[in-house]
Amino acid sequence: MVAFMVAAVAASAQVYIGGSLGVSSTKAPYRDGGVESDAVTKFRLNPEVGYNLDDKWAVGIGLGFDYGKQGDVKNTGFEIAPYARWTFARWNKVSLFLEGGLSYSFDKVKKEYEDDGETISKEEKTSYFKIGVKPGLRVDLTDHFALMTRLGWLGYTCTMPDGDDMNNGSSFGFDVSGENISFGVLYNF
Repeated sequence: MVAFMVAAVAASAQVYIGGSLGVSSTKAPYRDGGVESDAVTKFRLNPEVGYNLDDKWAVGIGLGFDYGKQGDVKNTGFEIAPYARWTFARWNKVSLFLEGGLSYSFDKVKKEYEDDGETISKEEKTSYFKIGVKPGLRVDLTDHFALMTRLGWLGYTCTMPDGDDMNNGSSFGFDVSGENISFGVLYNF
């Protein structure tokens, strides 16, 4: 029965899957005689699945997996982000949308260092709650494939570190930076 329902929903051409992938490695410049810093390597995978309610509205959920490394410091993270997408303008194959949603994420930073010849590991965990709006652009390449980008963020973020001497933080604002721009691909069934 479940397989029949999934096949019926997929056959209606309303379901889509997609996501984005990011990989980078950066080495900071330094002057002769200065201290050379370790390269920063980052990997991010953001799959998503959604359902088109009609020509203007879609709902979906995205996941995020992060990994970063700089020297002896490793950062891993996970995110779950349900959203609703409203397409407010469409010109042939190009459309503009606003994506409102919330997300919960956490990351773990593991640091290793030497102290009197002994290797010491320390972990710091932080949770984040976000609610806000992302504007975006979609270009339909075919009836099934589309390219999509999200450009920026307007919303509220609450940061909750897991430490004895740490307090929660929060921020509200608009941010269009390299950290808030994503490019991805969608496949419509």
